[in-house]
Amino acid sequence: MEEKQRKKKLLIRKIIKIVIIVVIIGAAQYYFIKEQPVSNELTALVTQYNSACPIMISDDIRMESVSQLPDNTVQYDFTLVRVQKESIDVAALKKSVAKEILSTAKTNPSLEAFRDNDSTVMYVYRDTNQKMLFKIELTPELYQ
Repeated sequence: MEEKQRKKKLLIRKIIKIVIIVVIIGAAQYYFIKEQPVSNELTALVTQYNSACPIMISDDIRMESVSQLPDNTVQYDFTLVRVQKESIDVAALKKSVAKEILSTAKTNPSLEAFRDNDSTVMYVYRDTNQKMLFKIELTPELYQ
């Protein structure tokens, strides 16, 4: 039982780290294409990420794709490659990841691009069988 909880905590930590890395990379891309209108910025960012996808971010997480959605929204799709929905506390994992994403979005200077452009960023997580685990939506109002 203790081993299972330890593995779950390690997985949550890995996911949080990956989310932070993806957000930082996205913000860094913003600075390189700063002169372009927001829609062109998002298009360039999505195109660049998708050229590398799918990509293993860690031993447990694969970024499948990045999509540009209407209304200045970007969606990141992840697979937890060693997780099955039935064997994990989805609510606890979502709560942990959402808390970390929000904290990072509010305080990290490299995420200023998303804040300044009133962008919405969605993070979608699926299990190894592509069953939906959860979705986290970070809207401009949450940056405040």
